[in-house]
Amino acid sequence: MFEFFFKYPFSVYSRGQFALLGAWPKWILLLLILAAAAGLAWLIRSRLAQAAPMIQSWRAWVIWGLQAALVTFVLLLLWQPAITVAELKPQQNIIAVLVDDSHSMGISEDGSTREAQAVNALQGGVLDSLNKSFQTRLYRVDDVPARVDSLKELARRLRLRGWAIV
Repeated sequence: MFEFFFKYPFSVYSRGQFALLGAWPKWILLLLILAAAAGLAWLIRSRLAQAAPMIQSWRAWVIWGLQAALVTFVLLLLWQPAITVAELKPQQNIIAVLVDDSHSMGISEDGSTREAQAVNALQGGVLDSLNKSFQTRLYRVDDVPARVDSLKELARRLRLRGWAIV
């Protein structure tokens, strides 16, 4: 229901930050709201004697409150309210992909080593889909992380160690 009225889910609004995009400063907005509320109070007070006896009590001030809320709402809309949400921008964020290059990754499981399975999974399209949206860096991790330029280099290192890639 929330999305129907406000276009985005509630989670977007809860993570976002309220901002006014209007060109005029916010202090003018506050000054206009106070001036409008005071003007409406004066108007109601000056015409209270001419009003019906039912309205001469607390009901007049309820009407004033509703009118002041409406004026405040209209003035806020004129200041162009917005929600700012931080999001990842394509090709401006870097994702590091780490491949374990320790000796335990040379253990054979189901006919191939664990590291070969990891390289095959990355070659199977995972790395390509990440490259479409983000800058990626490939690292091999043993004792010390080291940057690897491509999956081919990682596969070549596997062959040099005698581990087969299926």
